Amino acid sequence: MAAHFEELWEQCEKLHQAGGNSSNIVDELIMKLNLYKIIDQKTDIPKEELQKIKARTMGEIILTITNLSLVDNINVFEALNMAKQYRNIEMDAKIPPTLRIPGR
Repeated sequence: MAAHFEELWEQCEKLHQAGGNSSNIVDELIMKLNLYKIIDQKTDIPKEELQKIKARTMGEIILTITNLSLVDNINVFEALNMAKQYRNIEMDAKIPPTLRIPGR
C-alpha cells in the first residue's frame, strides 16, 4: 500500500504502461463521468450503499485520469496547483474591494 498520494498516483500510472491514446481515454472518462451522474440521481438506493457506489466510481474516474496524465506526460501536481491559483484569482475578482482581506 502506498504511503503517500504521489506514490499511489505513480503506481496507478504504471497499471497503464500499455499506453493508449488521449481520445480513447477521454471517451472512457466521459463514460465514467456520465455513470457517476446517473448514480448521483438514484433515489431508490440506501444512502450508505450509494456512498460506496459513488466512491468506487470516483476511484475509477481518478484511475482513468492517471492513464491520461501518463499518456500526455502531465505533471498533475503542477497542473492542479496552476488551476487552483487561477481559481483563486477568479474568486478574488468577484469579491468587492471593500470586503477583501488586507494582504490578499
